[in-house]
Amino acid sequence: GDPFHGAPGVVGWGERNRGWSMLAWDRLCLPKGMGGLGFRDLRLFNVALLGRQVWRLIQCKDTLCYKVLSAKYFPDGNVLCPKHTYNPSFTWKSIAQAAKLLNEGFGWTVGNGKSIQIWQDNWGF
Repeated sequence: GDPFHGAPGVVGWGERNRGWSMLAWDRLCLPKGMGGLGFRDLRLFNVALLGRQVWRLIQCKDTLCYKVLSAKYFPDGNVLCPKHTYNPSFTWKSIAQAAKLLNEGFGWTVGNGKSIQIWQDNWGF
């Protein structure tokens, strides 16, 4: 038989031990102290790790990784506005997707106005 059937304290057992209770994923990802199970949302975790790589590409322009990726995918030096290429690598597609998500959340300042691209910049519409 089922070794857990009727076992007290087993997480997930519904009332009267009739089976597993279904919980929403966002609830399972809450920390244990907040009633969740502390699972990581792997999609968000992956985006965070890739976002870190995007940030490194923005900040560390003297690395070999920057030089190789920028030569092929963003020759103007702006990782947030890459050129379209045929058959990009899996690595670049992953980084570009994270860059797109980050760019949607970034704000910018006008400064002296020389870097404004009136037709390409997101004006919040």
